[in-house]
Amino acid sequence: MSTGKGDYLVQAPIDPSALQAWASNRDEHIAHLKPYILDGTIVFGGPTIAAHPESPEDKIEVRSRKTENEVRGIIEKNPFVDAGVWDMEKVVIAPFKCGVRTAM
Repeated sequence: MSTGKGDYLVQAPIDPSALQAWASNRDEHIAHLKPYILDGTIVFGGPTIAAHPESPEDKIEVRSRKTENEVRGIIEKNPFVDAGVWDMEKVVIAPFKCGVRTAM
């Protein structure tokens, strides 16, 4: 486990049997993320998909200027965890060094 502050790539697999829970908890999920987006903690995020257009398979995010424990704490409070959309045992939090970052 990394202990330093920096960027982390987060991959949260979405349980395929929980797509209804994903859809019905999405607004709460976005509301949970909003302060972290506004303060620059989350610099990008979104689901991976098998093909366009398709149902989500994983959620990918980059969290910035935090420790791994801080990132894990933020994720554990996400409504998708309580709804069974994400299984915390399968979430990957990896130190990440961005080589190129542009504004959207």
